[in-house]
Amino acid sequence: MAEAPSYYAIIPANVRYDQNLPGKAILLYGEITALCNQKGYCWASNDYFAKLYGVNSKSIQRWIKNLEDQGYISREVFYKKGTKEIERRNIRLNTTPHLKNEVTPHLKNEADNTTSINKNHSEAEPKEDSIHYKKIINFLNEKAGRDFKDVEGNRKLIRARIHDGYSEHDFALVIDFKCKQWLNDEKMEKYLRPGTLFGSSKKFDQYLDEAKQNRKQQAPTTEPQGLSVGEGSARAANYLAELEKQYEGD
Repeated sequence: MAEAPSYYAIIPANVRYDQNLPGKAILLYGEITALCNQKGYCWASNDYFAKLYGVNSKSIQRWIKNLEDQGYISREVFYKKGTKEIERRNIRLNTTPHLKNEVTPHLKNEADNTTSINKNHSEAEPKEDSIHYKKIINFLNEKAGRDFKDVEGNRKLIRARIHDGYSEHDFALVIDFKCKQWLNDEKMEKYLRPGTLFGSSKKFDQYLDEAKQNRKQQAPTTEPQGLSVGEGSARAANYLAELEKQYEGD
């Protein structure tokens, strides 16, 4: 079996207790969050996961489809130039920490293969009507105690960062971290606004990196709406073992 990654994973309660998911699809979701915590998206192939869990790639493909059908992840496919052959696939999380447990399932994609697929990269780009503007803005209002509106000016900033490759998960991390950092600071709390948080790709990337570093430092003692899994953690090992036993044969 491949060497297990050392970074932590998060399995939110709504995923852990989703009766529509096979147990090992739940474990796979945790692995995907671990890779997303490292780079913001999961780049690993089906073969990588198959070696990691000691199963065949068709099992991984089925679990990924289970997660996608339930709206927890979405796939982004890139092709070799001038061909329909897949060069790589990225997986992004659709759910966001702290936001209300409200998942909007995305359109179901056909299974990945190495030669062709029914959509091209331009169709995989986030469409404007699939971006949860109001959800992001309401989360900022809730955390910062503000009343920003779901207007085009704010949507434009969010849309720009989404098209830069950031996810709604990333917005939640930035909002949560900067609110904790600035809310009680008289000089800085006025900057808890869309223009400051989302207005610059460079600044947004800086804030996101700070948020992720902070979560890594806090991971051993805090568990933000889910199970934080640290390498060598007895509790995490026991939890994963219980899930595997419970869903043996899925």
